Amino acid sequence: MTALALSSLVGFAGLGTEVGTWYVAKRNMQGAADSAAISAANAVMAGTAHLSEARSVAARYGLVNGTSNVTVTVNKPPTSGAYTTNANAVEVIISQPQSLILASLFLAHKPNVGARAVAVGGQGGNGCVVALDRSNVTDVTETGNTVVNLNNCSMYINSPRASALTMTGLAKINAWSAYISGNYSIAGQAKLSTTHGTFTGIAPIDDPYLSVPLPSFSGCNQTNFSLTAGAVRTLDPGVYCNGFSLAGGSKVTLNPGVYIIDRGSFSITGGSTLTGTGVTFVMTSSTGNNYATASVAGGSVITLSAPTTGATAGLAFFQDRNAPGTGVDSFAGGATQNINGAIYFPNQSVTYAGGSSTGGANCTQLVSLLITFNGNANFNTNCTAAGVKAIGGAATALVE
Repeated sequence: MTALALSSLVGFAGLGTEVGTWYVAKRNMQGAADSAAISAANAVMAGTAHLSEARSVAARYGLVNGTSNVTVTVNKPPTSGAYTTNANAVEVIISQPQSLILASLFLAHKPNVGARAVAVGGQGGNGCVVALDRSNVTDVTETGNTVVNLNNCSMYINSPRASALTMTGLAKINAWSAYISGNYSIAGQAKLSTTHGTFTGIAPIDDPYLSVPLPSFSGCNQTNFSLTAGAVRTLDPGVYCNGFSLAGGSKVTLNPGVYIIDRGSFSITGGSTLTGTGVTFVMTSSTGNNYATASVAGGSVITLSAPTTGATAGLAFFQDRNAPGTGVDSFAGGATQNINGAIYFPNQSVTYAGGSSTGGANCTQLVSLLITFNGNANFNTNCTAAGVKAIGGAATALVE
């Protein structure tokens, strides 16, 4: 009896070992499929042979197509899953029948172990909207009839919250792709449309302008600067203390350079006009209190371009990172607000509506702690010579 029992125990132990080898084979195949899919998607973006690339990578894992009954199938686009219509997506399926030893006592046929992976190329490139807050909050909000077009560019949201992006009413966002650390909440007839995928649960993106130092300054060239009643003026760079205000149809032309707003409010209202090329506005405080904020009202005409070279290259607006998180900034100029460069408010909330759909700014980035869209907005990313930092990069994402 003991001898018979021991024989059975040894047999089951051997069977367990055999099944274990199948799991090891499965894990190896999954690693091979993941790597092959990513390499093949990169090949698609590079315009090279994705099929041979995928099978070459699988072979490095000991899985050679057509050898030892191994099959490496490569599909572009995938034949199943959520990316069957994405021309940049590649599906890799690897399978191989496993040997039977003791398991032949229980199975009539060899088990076929397989793995599948899908990768999409060209993800994450040309970012134009970034919400930096990594705490459990709603980073981006859009309500009403607002339509936001991210033309050939992507949105990044760092909050891990399930409603990191919240859309209600008839709100619409049209984008190349969206990357959300948490998830998104849509109510009513709101709609998030992405041509290259919406990805949730991803790692937060780093602040693209974190390495740019705040320009140093001292003294005041102007104090309580204000124009009203249609006044016309050309201004030089310098330090503007306790506010910068245009109202009543005033018109200002800015010479190139850095304009320091030391405390108070940068305010454009009443259909006033602000024009400048090679200009950076820095919002700060020399006292550590009353940090400058921005308020651009609807109907204001703003045509600004950031410097393309130098210490503030690519930055049209740059708020001090020490500004308190309670501050709120507004760029609500609408279609007559066209800013080439980055609007960078790393520690405050920005309410935004601006940019014409055609004939406006070629390159606009919005990077802030929190973002609220309260009117139609258009972002373009023809940024080759704009001096801005690259956001994201042409990465390849493993999506299935």
